Amino acid sequence: MDYRESKLYIKEKEKLGSIPGLVNINELLSRLGNPQLSIPAVHIAGTNGKGSIMAFVEETLVKAGKTVGRYISPTIYSYRERWRRNKRWASESDIALAMTEVSKEVEAMVADGMNSPTAFEIETAVAFWLFRYWKCDIMLIECGMGGRLDATNVLGDDALNVMASVSLDHMNVLGNTLIEITREKLGIVKDGSVLVTYPQCSEVMAEITDYCNKHNVTLVKADPDQLVIEEESFRDAEFKYRGQDYKLSLGGEYQIYNAITALEVLEVMAGDEYWKVDYKSDDKVDYKIDQQQDDKLDHNLIYDGLLATRWDGRFTVACTDPLIIVDGAHNEDAWLRLRESLDKYFTNERIIYIMGVFADKEYHKMIRILAPTMKKCYTVESDNPRALSSEALASKLREAGVEAEGIGDVRRAIDIVRNNSENDSTPVVVCGTLSITGAALKYLK
Repeated sequence: MDYRESKLYIKEKEKLGSIPGLVNINELLSRLGNPQLSIPAVHIAGTNGKGSIMAFVEETLVKAGKTVGRYISPTIYSYRERWRRNKRWASESDIALAMTEVSKEVEAMVADGMNSPTAFEIETAVAFWLFRYWKCDIMLIECGMGGRLDATNVLGDDALNVMASVSLDHMNVLGNTLIEITREKLGIVKDGSVLVTYPQCSEVMAEITDYCNKHNVTLVKADPDQLVIEEESFRDAEFKYRGQDYKLSLGGEYQIYNAITALEVLEVMAGDEYWKVDYKSDDKVDYKIDQQQDDKLDHNLIYDGLLATRWDGRFTVACTDPLIIVDGAHNEDAWLRLRESLDKYFTNERIIYIMGVFADKEYHKMIRILAPTMKKCYTVESDNPRALSSEALASKLREAGVEAEGIGDVRRAIDIVRNNSENDSTPVVVCGTLSITGAALKYLK
């Protein structure tokens, strides 16, 4: 199949919906020769910050001369963005090739009387197939949702595990409490492995520590007590961590905490013992990360990696005239982090929002958190069937005392704020869902 046919094939498989479990994905990968076991892996779970943490790690490893494969979801700009090699999206031809090979085994499973893997399971298998095909030195794998029953939870016990910030989200699937959600996400962490964690709240950290003690897991914590923030703005930051200087080209205080988590990941990866492992694929090709090479992960290289990292959609300055910040905040914890950053960088300023939400999210909490900062809100909606109508959201905002206008299309809302001279000195924030922020970034760029 070609690229167009590959996308149509996935579109058809999306009708199967989301089916948690590992039986189908393990069977599919077995038929493909278990490519997920052929390359060293970093596996990250969590609610918020997964993409940013991995972006810091990815940039640094690429600067170290490694061939890095990365699998993400959802995407902002293109379907091709799901699979990356050294920060470049997969080509249409490579996706078509991988999808063709994977689909053969999918249809063979169906012919043998088994259930068809879902779209996400197929895309995950495509990722592992591509990373082996590309002869990657390392692969960075982000959980789709949860962890224990996520299709990415098929790696060996020698994968390096990472836990990003854990908070309440996807409660209909993962559980209604922080403890339940944390346990689901800890499902990726195998006995005797290594886990690096973001500075969690006390409730989550207690659960993580207990799990690690019971399962002989080496726990590495990003330590806020070792952090000194020296300068910070909505564009960048300078800080010391464990006595070393670092600089970021990303705004948002939460990015500093994502960065120190990435620093701990890189510290583990630089250790002689952890990564001196031979990985063998089905064709007996050996892969090894050799830290004795000239491109080892020293402080200067890591400093440069963090400074060069960009990650669109996370407190991204997408326009300066007027100032438009695009942030993918789409759950309570992310809205709180966004509010903290706005209060810090735009103290006592009223802000214009362009906002769209999903009807199944706790958007009433978003209104409570962000409404005190709002000068006006233009509500929009995506074409996702889960989207709350812009008029319904505007009505809820007006009930909270906010001047709100239902616009519908995010591009039209952006045109309104850009063409209104009264808005020139007022910051504009686009947030609510990744589909809205993605559409905004595409239009602005």
